[in-house]
Amino acid sequence: MDDSETIQPDGVTTDEVIDSSDEGDLTLEGTKPTIKLDKNDRSLSEFHRWYTKDRIIVDPEWQRKYVWDRKRASRLVESFLIDLPVPVIYLAVNDDGKYEVIDGLQRLTSIFDYFENGYALTGLEIRKELVGKQFSELDTELQSKLEDATLRTFELSQTAPKDLMFIIFERLNTGGMALNDMEIRNCLYRGGLNDLIKELCQLEEFKNSAGQSGLDKRMADRTLILRYLAFYQMTYTKAKKGLKAFFNEFFTTYRNPTAEKTKEFRGAFKHAMRACQTVFGNKAFRLRRVYEKGGGEWASRINASIFQVISVSFNDYDIGIITRSADSIYEAYIDLIEADERWVASVTAATGDYSRIEYAFETWQARLKDAVSGERANDAVRLFSRRLKEEMFEADNSCSICGQKIVMLNDAALDHNLQYWKGGETVPVNARLAHRTCNWKRGKGV
Repeated sequence: MDDSETIQPDGVTTDEVIDSSDEGDLTLEGTKPTIKLDKNDRSLSEFHRWYTKDRIIVDPEWQRKYVWDRKRASRLVESFLIDLPVPVIYLAVNDDGKYEVIDGLQRLTSIFDYFENGYALTGLEIRKELVGKQFSELDTELQSKLEDATLRTFELSQTAPKDLMFIIFERLNTGGMALNDMEIRNCLYRGGLNDLIKELCQLEEFKNSAGQSGLDKRMADRTLILRYLAFYQMTYTKAKKGLKAFFNEFFTTYRNPTAEKTKEFRGAFKHAMRACQTVFGNKAFRLRRVYEKGGGEWASRINASIFQVISVSFNDYDIGIITRSADSIYEAYIDLIEADERWVASVTAATGDYSRIEYAFETWQARLKDAVSGERANDAVRLFSRRLKEEMFEADNSCSICGQKIVMLNDAALDHNLQYWKGGETVPVNARLAHRTCNWKRGKGV
């Protein structure tokens, strides 16, 4: 292993969440669906009237934000004025009978802004005499020509199944940056659940435990909360058909939860985030960069698969138990990511595969149960306290097994001199400092 982060491929910016599954693909079951797309040629003035009457939704809440500069917008206007073809736009009729833009946000917003004198034309190549003119400054003939110009639309019926609409959104959204899965859901599943997810993003408990800035970009924070709520409510055993279908099913079922269910979701999420912060501080839901020459550090970005496993698992335990067992839980997690290569692989590659989801949940749940368990056959406590480890590390950071220096505290473990399973007690006189890997190899008989 070299000095680079080996847990994920390169190319993810610091404000993103690590997740290599991309939720996989959807499989539509049953009879082959019929896609009904109505074709219409609508005038720009009709679109603008819809916009002013709130009949068409061009909402950056679920669409990517408007990114065209004035030069590009101006040349679109020029195209209409000189009768150049403009690409079609795609709309979907929602449950309220309103039109939502699948593909065409930039074009429509450019037209609406110009009709409302939001900018003056610039950068024109053919009608250069119009440079500097707002819509109100055009002569009447040109205003009418622009208002009467048409855009061809393909309009998706509101009766289309949600999973089918999801696939259509994915394929038709062809802008400079296509919508991601959460942005599509935020459009398709408007309602109380979406509102709750948006609210939970603002919780201090969530922000503090996440410890990562920029999560609101492209709804990465909402994606994490969706994962928590879906696995909390439906459990990982329902994810056998893939994560995309799993999350869509959850949204369909709980799109408008009752007041009681909303209260339950809110309380459970607060509990989970408080527990995560108690145990991990602001370094929760991460793996560690491990260096060949020893030492390591926590990754800067949250791992989405770890988030769903760790956060949901804490709802099985009272916050008091978690608080009293915080050191043990922390050590159990460090040991897991250092010693269990299969678990690390399960949360870093092909993470939408059900066998990997199952292994990640069951393995951590067993570790957590062991860490918080009470009375033991030969000792009340199996794991040494973190404070004792810190004291021994400060006194002498040599590994008692290999004799080499332990560079980082998190690379160290307190080992039972007389092994626990042989009756060794968890008391300071029976503790010795060792590399985690050395301690693990000893336990495996290596």
